[in-house]
Amino acid sequence: MIYTADVLVIGGGGSGMSAAISAATSGASVILLEKCAKVGGSTALSVGSFTASNTSYQYRAGVNDSIELFIEDMKVANGEREELENQELRRVLAENAGPTIEWLSSIGVQFLGPTPEPPYEKPRMHNIIPNSRAYADALLRECRKRGVQVLTDMRVEQLLRNAAGEIIGASVNGMNYFGRKGVILATGDYSASAEMKAKYVSEAAAKIPPVNPNNTGDGFKLGTEAGGVMVQMDRLYEGLRFFPSKKPDPIKILPSHPALSRIMRLVAERLPKNLLAFVARGALTSWVAPNNTMYRAGAILVGSDGRRLANEDSDKELARGVAARGSNEAYMVFDEKVAHQFSRWPNPVSTFPGVAYAYVQDYKKYRPDVYFAADSIEELAARIGVDPQALADTVADWNATVDAGEDRDFGRRHLGEGVRRGPFYALGPLGAFVTLADGGLAVDTQLRVVDEAEAVIPGLWAAGSTGQGGLQLLNHGLHIGWAMISGRIAGRNAAQAPDRTDLVPAAAPVGARTAS
Repeated sequence: MIYTADVLVIGGGGSGMSAAISAATSGASVILLEKCAKVGGSTALSVGSFTASNTSYQYRAGVNDSIELFIEDMKVANGEREELENQELRRVLAENAGPTIEWLSSIGVQFLGPTPEPPYEKPRMHNIIPNSRAYADALLRECRKRGVQVLTDMRVEQLLRNAAGEIIGASVNGMNYFGRKGVILATGDYSASAEMKAKYVSEAAAKIPPVNPNNTGDGFKLGTEAGGVMVQMDRLYEGLRFFPSKKPDPIKILPSHPALSRIMRLVAERLPKNLLAFVARGALTSWVAPNNTMYRAGAILVGSDGRRLANEDSDKELARGVAARGSNEAYMVFDEKVAHQFSRWPNPVSTFPGVAYAYVQDYKKYRPDVYFAADSIEELAARIGVDPQALADTVADWNATVDAGEDRDFGRRHLGEGVRRGPFYALGPLGAFVTLADGGLAVDTQLRVVDEAEAVIPGLWAAGSTGQGGLQLLNHGLHIGWAMISGRIAGRNAAQAPDRTDLVPAAAPVGARTAS
């Protein structure tokens, strides 16, 4: 086995594999270390949408877009967080998103779109076909094609410096792996680190489980130990999701072979929109939580004890309220009036913007395991497994709250019209999850990690969530985009760095032996 390459990449998700391919196609030899048994990371678990401008997909659809329009729309999406935006990195994102879509297409990734994504003025959302696993499959094929040495079950313990203070490699399982030109951190975010969530957000947030249990913030710890700094660590995407169905998801189980994906794209592009929406609803109802607009109409969220949990106006408060109860299960409860309202346009229960919309009856059809209906509150309680008297009391209290016009329990402002007219409905169980965390190591526009004084740490780059560097990424499709874009830039720049002649660790880890 070879333990030394030109570039060492730590992390095998979308950003890490993109970095490895970029470095390899820039003439560098590459070793990629992935701590899990297989590559893919959060990229393979995502919805898979990629937001970009100036793409061939837009051209075919007759969409005339520009980099400047893209940036202006991101400003609108940022809202009050615009003042925190890393504007240099945002321009890097905007300018490279389109070319990165084309690069992914060249290695066999197929997209459907572009579709609208409010508040963007232009349709820019490119939805991967058939599912997000296609990213990982295509990138891994390309890694192998380009000679990248991909090693799994390799959790990095610490980075290595030489006597000059340059980052030269990493220690794994008692062995040292070296990158003559540099090391790239691409280990995802910290959404699975209870310690970091408690420290940077709150103890309540720390109790919420992650979608990806492997995102334990490894790159953040390695980067800060090397002198890097973490920025904007206070924001998590906390919310509710349905638990996976015991039945296979028809979208998730589709294979992602390039030829088959191309056929699926060509077929999907020619399907009538209503038929395409029908196909997509099965996936849409599989895990996407109901829209908050249902609460505004009068629905409530109750825990396994039949009691309300939190202020239903806030995704964050709902997630923390559910997670705090231990069972991590809750049910949305509503009446016939709300059910009728959310059974037709323009009031979907859940959405894939521009692609599909799911209504109450779709859950009955596609996810009967999360759909419950009954003529009385007590009967509904029995069906979802909560105490009938507790739920009846909760509904009565809620209706009194609506009549009084003030929620003294949790401060909810949008009360709706209550839960009054049968039949009555419930959707659930819903669980609290952290989808991702938005902090990152500070980096420059070349994706080099910098210290508190903004001086470059020699030999160290970061990509994806690990190197988010103050980007806000507040709309769909931007995290996937940044993963691939930053990975490609970091890989190219690391490959162009000069070789370090000194690959001797200044202080090797205890018990480690050097191999090269």
